[in-house]
Amino acid sequence: MVRHPLEAAEALELITRGRRSGRPHRAELWFVYREDAIYLMAHARAHGRGTDWYQNLLANPQVIVEGAGRQWTGIAEPLPLEELPRITEWFRSKYGDQAVRIWYEGTPRRPVRIRLLEEGRPGEGAS
Repeated sequence: MVRHPLEAAEALELITRGRRSGRPHRAELWFVYREDAIYLMAHARAHGRGTDWYQNLLANPQVIVEGAGRQWTGIAEPLPLEELPRITEWFRSKYGDQAVRIWYEGTPRRPVRIRLLEEGRPGEGAS
């Protein structure tokens, strides 16, 4: 039984504010919805600081999440690296072992949790 619309969604659009420009920055991402929150894994990249969307949410944790034809505001928070194995297993359960091996294993990741605050209309705040 699906309790939240995002539980059945394959991917979502994460909208962050550019840390330099202040403009909306969109990224389509795989995710897991668990424990009333969204969990993501950002690629740490060679410099170790993470992808653009990750660096943006560090500068401004207020984000917009679009998925399943709906939109939510949320607050993002980086999680300790100790959380990565648990979140990786959640991804494995959702997307399968092969997909996780191809896209997530062997590359450094930064775990992120987004707590959803309120639902809005799709397209709001994403100018």
